[in-house]
Amino acid sequence: MSEAKFLKGDSDVFIGTRKRFERYLVCSLQGYFPVLVRTGPASLAVIYRTGAAHMGITGTLAVANSPDGGKSWSDPVELQPRWLDNRNPAFGVNAQGELIAAFWKAGLHGYQEPSPGAWQWQPLSPEQMGKITATFTCRSRDGGRSWSGPQPYVSPLLCLASPYGRIISAPEGTLLMPVYGTPRVKREGVSDISTVVRSRDGGATWGDESLVAEKYNETSLAFLPQGRLLAAARSESGHVATLYSDDLGRTWSRPEQVTREGEHPADVTVLQSGKVLLTFGRRIRPMGCGLLLSEDGGKSWKRDREVLLAGDGVENGDLGYPSTAQLADGAIVTVLYYAGRSEMTERWWGHVSCQAVRYREEDIV
Repeated sequence: MSEAKFLKGDSDVFIGTRKRFERYLVCSLQGYFPVLVRTGPASLAVIYRTGAAHMGITGTLAVANSPDGGKSWSDPVELQPRWLDNRNPAFGVNAQGELIAAFWKAGLHGYQEPSPGAWQWQPLSPEQMGKITATFTCRSRDGGRSWSGPQPYVSPLLCLASPYGRIISAPEGTLLMPVYGTPRVKREGVSDISTVVRSRDGGATWGDESLVAEKYNETSLAFLPQGRLLAAARSESGHVATLYSDDLGRTWSRPEQVTREGEHPADVTVLQSGKVLLTFGRRIRPMGCGLLLSEDGGKSWKRDREVLLAGDGVENGDLGYPSTAQLADGAIVTVLYYAGRSEMTERWWGHVSCQAVRYREEDIV
């Protein structure tokens, strides 16, 4: 009789209370990589990708507005013409109430047409990329209905500089924008670095770039109540780690892993209560969006209260990129995208969509 063999591992379980949160359609058949900002007590604006799938030279970026806290959304207004794969947005609001957008024109750094109309992403070498400016910013004074011409930004640290996430304001008014990409100077064993770029004129010009971390890319920033800067960065291996800076992003602590591999990227938001909310994409099943809370400025996270904010991703892991804002009345809105169906797909919302989830702090604590 052969000896029995036992294989042992572990897997996630859920022990808790099942709830239903309000969910609203932001857009259908589009909506990749959304970034959400609050523009008034109950008004929101979101930037997202349209015109192509996750990759595609026809893609560009569009902005839509919600006057009622994410329940209804305007038709999108495209920022740039199509056919240069405008993608990877950062988004914010300056002190004058203008919307600020930044993006990477990937079409300037790659694409070949092996047969008519069959464009394929084929990136240039880092040396070639470094000679071509492909990162741009623009502003809107009318809520996103019209936009200024794109202003180029040349990164001293990155040959491929991709903006990401929310543009935030320091207590003294400087705007901070997360950027990531391929370093100009080769670093052994490093594919990506994360940086922060500054503007002291409301987003008209950018510069004064400094390193956040090596081997990290998509990074979200937030100021804690005491003025400390918190970052949540995606590692090259696929988890999210947090870092701190006490000098406005000049120097940073060592990254500390928070999520598991396959849970990325993240958005970090400081709530009215002072708690820190971390929303992150879940590209492991159940796929969608996870949520963690911290009561000590991100030093520790309530892992015994991890929230599955959305777990209805169906076909693949091309989803997530959650972005979160809290309204004046305390309501919280998180937007995320699905490129492979969701629960609402079977009803009305199409194979690809961007959706808004509404809830309150008391619902998740």
